[in-house]
Amino acid sequence: MNTPRGLGLLFCLLAVGGRYAAEVSYGAGAGDAWQRGIEVLVVALCAFVVYRFSAGDPPRRPWTVLLLAMAVVPLIRIATWQSWSIAGVQLQNILLIFGNIFFAGSIIGFGRVLGGSELLSERTGGARARALLVVGSLALAGLAFIAYNVFELASRGMPSTSDAWAGAITSGISTLSDAFVFAGGLYLVWLLRPIVGGSIALPYLLMAFGGAAFLVVDVWLVATGKTAQTDLTDTTAKLIGALAFSCFAAAALIQATLLAPKPPRVSGPAAAARAARRA
Repeated sequence: MNTPRGLGLLFCLLAVGGRYAAEVSYGAGAGDAWQRGIEVLVVALCAFVVYRFSAGDPPRRPWTVLLLAMAVVPLIRIATWQSWSIAGVQLQNILLIFGNIFFAGSIIGFGRVLGGSELLSERTGGARARALLVVGSLALAGLAFIAYNVFELASRGMPSTSDAWAGAITSGISTLSDAFVFAGGLYLVWLLRPIVGGSIALPYLLMAFGGAAFLVVDVWLVATGKTAQTDLTDTTAKLIGALAFSCFAAAALIQATLLAPKPPRVSGPAAAARAARRA
């Protein structure tokens, strides 16, 4: 069950650094293409994790929901590029709402699966209460972000069109969903950290970091008067977005590593002979 501690950090550094290098060296188009690759990669890695679980494994369900949330992103890119709309509402807003519902639903699913598993059977009620207290205090930052976004949106006046209403609703749901994933991921990390040296908690720690990065992007969007990530053009915001997606890709990569079959241990004369050959 052990996995390299620095695998997730290395992956995120490569993803974000690669995006920055591509944009600096070849222009904004190359940087955007690099990020589209990260977004497709996170879908592929989540799909691989789902495949690694058998049909009856409880963790397969929340990973499938997370896969759906990540798979919506390429659809949003296409809808934005083609300027698709339904009844005067941009399709990207509709897709963002569904994607964020799946996003928050996945962390709920992870919590239910882990809460009902034998992994946490030895945790006492007091330990869970302390976990809720610590994570709840950290989640206050997420609530502050939500309050800021609501205040900023309200200060602009009531939306005047159906698309403007959809944009405001999308922004609120996105912020709430990202804060929920951030707090929920931290809660799972707190519960799982003593188990197997904390390696099982690594995917959820990365999910929490990813949710926090998405939360920063939500605030950035509202502060600049925009509604979707595709509207952001400054390099810093793009790098934060790349970090968010790379965190979830790294979480799936580590989960796949944890699920990889381990080679059987060989003991007896065969092992002694192999050791002698290595010597």
